[in-house]
Amino acid sequence: MKINYETVHFNYADRIGNLTAEAVGVVKGEKHFPVYSGNQIFKPLSKSKPFSTPLFAYAEVFWSNVINEYFVSAPLYQLAFCHGYEEETQKYYDYGTVVPRIYNEDEQLLNLLEFFRKYPDKKVDIDQYENYCMMFYDYTDILEASYFQNHEDMAEQLAMQILVSMLKGDQNYHYENIAFVCNKKGEILRLAPMIDHEFSTYFMFPDNSAQHMYWYSELIRSMEGHEVQDYEYDCLKNPKERQMMEKSAVCLHKNLVYIKEHYPEVTGKFLEKLNCLKHDLEENPSPFYLQENIEYPGTANSYAYMSGKARYKDHDEEKAKLLEEKYSSREKKIDFHVLGVQIVQEIKGIIRLLKVMLEKENGNWDKVKEQNDEDKAGAGFTGRKIKAYDKPELTDGQQKVLDALKQNCEEETLWSAIAAFQNYPFRTASGLPYQYKLKIGKDGTYNKELLIDRRENSKTLSWSSIKMAFQNCRQISGIVKRPKALGDIRGISYIYPLFWKFGLIEVPEETAKKMCGECDTEAEL
Repeated sequence: MKINYETVHFNYADRIGNLTAEAVGVVKGEKHFPVYSGNQIFKPLSKSKPFSTPLFAYAEVFWSNVINEYFVSAPLYQLAFCHGYEEETQKYYDYGTVVPRIYNEDEQLLNLLEFFRKYPDKKVDIDQYENYCMMFYDYTDILEASYFQNHEDMAEQLAMQILVSMLKGDQNYHYENIAFVCNKKGEILRLAPMIDHEFSTYFMFPDNSAQHMYWYSELIRSMEGHEVQDYEYDCLKNPKERQMMEKSAVCLHKNLVYIKEHYPEVTGKFLEKLNCLKHDLEENPSPFYLQENIEYPGTANSYAYMSGKARYKDHDEEKAKLLEEKYSSREKKIDFHVLGVQIVQEIKGIIRLLKVMLEKENGNWDKVKEQNDEDKAGAGFTGRKIKAYDKPELTDGQQKVLDALKQNCEEETLWSAIAAFQNYPFRTASGLPYQYKLKIGKDGTYNKELLIDRRENSKTLSWSSIKMAFQNCRQISGIVKRPKALGDIRGISYIYPLFWKFGLIEVPEETAKKMCGECDTEAEL
């Protein structure tokens, strides 16, 4: 496989027509994409689409090639410029991608949202659908609908697409991204091929490692399907949004379990194709590394969209200028070499998790690890040797940030580690179990506050307290015998285990055992 990252150039004035597309959920809007000879459609990057960077376009190119090569037939995207388009539309850039149209002149598309509004099904509560981005979607009810129950081939194709969407870490695989191709009478002919790969987790937030690790961990969390804790999404004040995020946090696991049970042949084919991809990623990863196109924009600002949203959707120019001033300094050059290696490693981690989830005979994690050496690394876990009390195993992402912290012991890398260890099962020096979750502000960024879950009680821990302890620990050599040796700081009993896990401090052997739950404590009783 050779992925083509060269650019194609068009002039807006030379278009032969426009393709109209409309989103109808929370993210509403009508789009008019220029069409060129050969039914080539220019898809621009938007100034108001959440978290959009040039890597959205690279993700389209990358995944269209990988999906077409290893899984199912898919139209190939290519980086493109449409000169004069930004001047004409204002709210879109004149760069994006170009892709062949996926239906013929005498055909039309009918997405799943439109289908179930036209043909209601008691299994599918379509009126509750909202197309929030940065969420995962439950497809079990869709597959239970009478149409898919009565059209097995179509259901199997959809099941395969759902599995592939999980592999690519799609944070926006909603019901409008799946469509039927119909004739002019509206009769369904086939399921449309997969398109719209831009919200691939691995390509998001190249300018903010903490945010990137958060969303990568959310992908893993949803696939593993652990029960949602009451405190996890306290930062979301909109009840509807919170409800959707709590559903998103487990729905990929539901999809995996359902497909494995009801579509064993599809599962087998997917695993066979997945193993081919895994083999090539391990034996010859070079073709999968990103190749920078120097013609194409090479910087990223995941929050630039906020001023675009204020300007073009809210029509509030004053707010747009304030946001522009606030976020303009966040523009960062994309390191394509580092990012390419990171993307390959993260995809390999998700492949391992998918194999564990789809191949295991039951939910006993220990038995799975005993049965298959490869699955010992499950869910992106590393195979590093650890002491008996250094449990549980770390994900590749967690190990990566700890390695970075070891090489560059600064506040920025410490914050990345904190983001990567959300929902990790820590224990205090006395053995009391706890986890934490970072709060997210209204602008989609972390507000630097940890919400500590301690059984029935929840507490908050501020970044300023962690920074104070961090400065103190850098002045200490040798074993730190107790938490308050780092300072009389609010929340120090929770900071102490973090610093030990991150390799910033040494602690007494007995304390280490308690922090890993090897000693019975009153907190356990």
